[in-house]
Amino acid sequence: MANRSTTGARLRTGQAIRVQRRRRRGVAQSIMFVAISASFVVLAGILVVLSRGAAHDVGNATPLTGMAPDFTLPSVNGQPVTLSSYKGQSNVLLYFNEGYGCAPCWQQAHDIQTRRADLAAADTEFFNIMVDPPGLIRDEVSRWNLTMPVLSDSDRSVSRQYNMLGFGMHANKPNHTFVFIDKAGEILWWQDYPSMRASTDEVMDTIQELSGKGS
Repeated sequence: MANRSTTGARLRTGQAIRVQRRRRRGVAQSIMFVAISASFVVLAGILVVLSRGAAHDVGNATPLTGMAPDFTLPSVNGQPVTLSSYKGQSNVLLYFNEGYGCAPCWQQAHDIQTRRADLAAADTEFFNIMVDPPGLIRDEVSRWNLTMPVLSDSDRSVSRQYNMLGFGMHANKPNHTFVFIDKAGEILWWQDYPSMRASTDEVMDTIQELSGKGS
């Protein structure tokens, strides 16, 4: 009987040891998983910071001055827009941006659109310019309920003329830049916002001032 009891005790002890070992392995594996996951999170954070840093670096951005280069671009709705047709009639505010895939760009355009009355008071037309083809951005235009003209500069010729390429997150796309052109066709304001977000109030205050309609 004693031998049986001893044997049973040993078996139970062995089972307990094996259970403890499995638990320890499980805990170790969990710790390793958490550590690996944390490493990925940290790495992702570093990559995000680096990418944002690239987006915020305006690099060789050179504001354009003087007379605004004329252009004709198709709008998403199919109607072409010619800049010179507004000469002597209206000021023009151009908004060059990354376009497709840039939520802050679309939000900015939508916010400017809500200030139609202020634009009208400043005798100013507003145009979004993106380098994406019309077919690609048409759904986004609808999703953001943009009714003000969105122009497609798919060959980047206008963006190149206005010094919009070569800085920001994408070398082949504009960043987040406004250009104000007065009725005489002269560029009075060329401003890039590397943070990808401009204060709509500040933009409108600038437009009011440049148009001579400010308080």
